[in-house]
Amino acid sequence: MIYLLLLKQNELTAKLIKTAYNMKKSIITLALLLSTLFMMAQTEFDALKYVQTDINGTARYMGMAGAFGALGGDASAIKDNPAGLGIYRRSELTGTVNSLFQNSSSSWNGANGLSDLYKVGFNNFTYVIAAPTWRSENGNEGLLSSNFSFGYNRLKNFNRSLNIKSGESASSMTHFLAGFTGNTSSGDLTYSNSYEPFDNTNVSWLSELAFEGKLMNENNNSTGRTWSSLLGNNEKVTPSYKLYEKGYLNEYSIGWAGNFSNKLFLGATINYQALNYSATSSYTESFGGGGSMGLNDSIYTRGNGFNLKLGAIVCPVDFLRLGLSVQTPMIYVMTDNYYSTLNFDSSVKGSISTPGGYSNYQIQSPLLLNASAAYIIGNKGLISVEYDYVNSIGTRLRSEAGNADSFDKENDGMRANINDAQTIKIGGEYKVTDNFSLRAGYAYTSNLTIPDAVKSMRTNTLRTDAEFFQHNSTNYITAGFGYRESNWFFDVAFVNKMMNEMFYPYNSNALAPAYAVSPAKVITSNNNVVATLGFKF
Repeated sequence: MIYLLLLKQNELTAKLIKTAYNMKKSIITLALLLSTLFMMAQTEFDALKYVQTDINGTARYMGMAGAFGALGGDASAIKDNPAGLGIYRRSELTGTVNSLFQNSSSSWNGANGLSDLYKVGFNNFTYVIAAPTWRSENGNEGLLSSNFSFGYNRLKNFNRSLNIKSGESASSMTHFLAGFTGNTSSGDLTYSNSYEPFDNTNVSWLSELAFEGKLMNENNNSTGRTWSSLLGNNEKVTPSYKLYEKGYLNEYSIGWAGNFSNKLFLGATINYQALNYSATSSYTESFGGGGSMGLNDSIYTRGNGFNLKLGAIVCPVDFLRLGLSVQTPMIYVMTDNYYSTLNFDSSVKGSISTPGGYSNYQIQSPLLLNASAAYIIGNKGLISVEYDYVNSIGTRLRSEAGNADSFDKENDGMRANINDAQTIKIGGEYKVTDNFSLRAGYAYTSNLTIPDAVKSMRTNTLRTDAEFFQHNSTNYITAGFGYRESNWFFDVAFVNKMMNEMFYPYNSNALAPAYAVSPAKVITSNNNVVATLGFKF
């Protein structure tokens, strides 16, 4: 009897161990699936937005459209070409404030939209230590100075407000949602006491919102399962879209540069960049036959990383300077948090919200090359040109552990949809008197996306923001003035930045031609008034 009891006890213990092992295995599998799902939330359009910088800095720098790569001697020039730090002859403390007045206009299906925004912030704060070294007998050979800098620069402002209105359209997001849901069954989308669709790693949160909001109908026929819009034949909709973005990309740097015989300047900076971005958007449709839908999205992104910049300036003759610099790729460690709500008035009326989603991942920023030249016109002025090349196609999304294979689809999309960025800058300065100078400049950035770029979302993504922007071009027109005394200076600049884009609320390429969405033309005009105060000692 005792032997039988021991045998039964051993069998029970073995079953419990096996059950615990299977439960542990299931939990690990679920965790891996969830981590994979979280990693699939970003797209190439997100990455492009974060890694592209802007013409931002001191008033003198911005007044000449940022064409400072070969000139140096300016706090913001150091961030483009660290060799510019070697131009300094005296130590300097500089600070810059910026006022942004933004106007955005749109045209979509015969309707126009307008919005505006006002922001004030700091562009830079830099401390430069100019340290002369040993001199030869004639005083102009060898390492003449070894300068150091400690700087803060705002590389980019994400601040923007859009209000895009539209006339009637035959294309509806409900058509997109039906096509995007594909062959997912209603059983996978139906909530019960024992089943939560938002926890199913094979179900997109966008499809679940559409199902709960009764925005699409399931069809079962001989060709398989499909979904169709709740709209009637030839029923049109009136869409609209609002977006509010804010945030920044800041850089904190430590730099060194040397002046070799006033002919060669070499420099390097070690840089820490901090990214803070948030956006709230609202896409709505009023149905022609009655009813409506409204999709509200919120995303909060944080990131940081380190990189290295190297630069050189050569002065073959007194009136000519040539500059070259390179910025190494940076690995940003990123965290996203997002949340969505669908308000619907279809066959039923109500609201449904997603759980809070999050993603931990990495972005490898692109390589940046800068080539520049400056012509010095005696003591009266100068003309400077600069060419920036950003290998945007080389941007990569990676998992939290650094694995790019986890984002193979998005990285393929980077190569297919994104262009390498090219910016040409031209700037000039003229001294009216020994103390007072006038400045002007122009810059042009080519299209960052190809003309038919589209945003492809994974069928199990947590993100519900299907919209995207195609970038056509960005133009800068700048002007400014400066006043200088021996120990201090004051500069002011005005910069108009005009960005031309096409807005798509979703990718309709997979839909029938009758339901293809027409894009909205969006012009964002940023007017910046910049002021810099500096002290030399």
